[in-house]
Amino acid sequence: MYLWRRKWTLLPVIFGTFMILPGVGQADVPADGSGSTVSETADGSTRQPDAPATEEPAATEPEKPQSRPRQKKPPFFEVHGFLQNNSSQRIVTSSQFPAELLKLENRAQLELIHAGTKWGWHSKTDFIWDPDNRYSRVDSREAYLTSRSSRLDLSLGQQIITWGVGDLLFLTDVFPKDWVAFITGAPIEYLKKGSIAAKADYYVGGTTIEGIWIPVFEPDTLPSGNKLAFFSPFPPGTPVQKVDPPTTFGNSQFGLRASRMIRDYDTSFYLYSGWDPRPSPNLTSSTLEHHHLLMPGLSFQGPFRGTLLSGEFAYYQTEDSPGTNLAIPNPSLRWLLGLERTLPGNRVVSFQFFQEFMTNYGAYIASLPPGSPRQPRLDTILTVRYRDTLRGETVKRTIFALYGPSERDYFINAEWRQDLTDTVWYALGVNLFGGRAWTTYGQFEKDSNLYVTVRRGF
Repeated sequence: MYLWRRKWTLLPVIFGTFMILPGVGQADVPADGSGSTVSETADGSTRQPDAPATEEPAATEPEKPQSRPRQKKPPFFEVHGFLQNNSSQRIVTSSQFPAELLKLENRAQLELIHAGTKWGWHSKTDFIWDPDNRYSRVDSREAYLTSRSSRLDLSLGQQIITWGVGDLLFLTDVFPKDWVAFITGAPIEYLKKGSIAAKADYYVGGTTIEGIWIPVFEPDTLPSGNKLAFFSPFPPGTPVQKVDPPTTFGNSQFGLRASRMIRDYDTSFYLYSGWDPRPSPNLTSSTLEHHHLLMPGLSFQGPFRGTLLSGEFAYYQTEDSPGTNLAIPNPSLRWLLGLERTLPGNRVVSFQFFQEFMTNYGAYIASLPPGSPRQPRLDTILTVRYRDTLRGETVKRTIFALYGPSERDYFINAEWRQDLTDTVWYALGVNLFGGRAWTTYGQFEKDSNLYVTVRRGF
């Protein structure tokens, strides 16, 4: 268990709300619609007190036909968005990582949606201000055009692409992710990053065929610098250079997915040819390099004896087929089984069993320098998630636990989220990491944190 060593030194919530001004009421309009005040005489008749006197009764004007009320044209863009503060505090500090505050981030998002009959537009732009580090930036999360027909949907631009059925375990989903946001307690939607891509979905005979072309490579965002703790195989003080693939057509990424219902199961087949979004360290050149990856895979999801059964398989064919180059990951087989069950009282519990098998393991071991940490030949990960709702589904509680018996590392997330109004919610949570310093989750043990998020939508 973790203990508090220091008190909070900064209130991590900076949040503003919009004040809605009431509209000014209009004066009452008389029943005759004339806009003037009607008064009553002593004999009970009515007259217009301000009407000019005339010697002869005025001629009756012909009644004008009433025009139909004009229907208000819908706006070209639907406008949505939110204001958000997301802060996280390190639980345990040390002399090496003395910073208690991991994040203090204010964010305003503007979402524009146009859904036309032939084409559409969808964009999400975040305006970010970090008062702790004193910087601001603009992040275009999504910005893409769409075109829809009875058989073909097209989308072109910055878009978030997701494959697979895993819960925080990614096999066929080889598209970029932001692991810094994940570690520091950002809302889970910020784990995924956008890619500049052209995507086509073709519907034929109950099958959906999805084709993806990504001309510009987007890597994973990984911890760097001195604020977050993470494992580096390089000697301390070594300047490390990140090397991304050049932007050429030959370095484009291509994806193909075919999906259809097979009996009661939503089944998909995948093929990806491109680059591994996670770089590999090259100790000789002191660089972090991305390598070519070919990935076929499949997934399924459907009912099984009162539960939801999920499965996924992927084969990672890397550039190092013999397994003798430590700068390139060995080829591997990966598979996952998941089971989810809904319990009485709005409670849901789910389990996952994941394994990764490294091929040519003997060549990998023979290439390791003496004393270097080694990866297991068969890496196993177990996860469990529990979630429920309270108070008319305005409160959502979640606990997610991951344990790797092969590397003996773990990750635990617990979160309480409550809707205060239809547009305002807050979340309080904790991220706990543990294990040996070179393992996947153990390297972030000193980054364990408490986080809070407050959001007002519009």
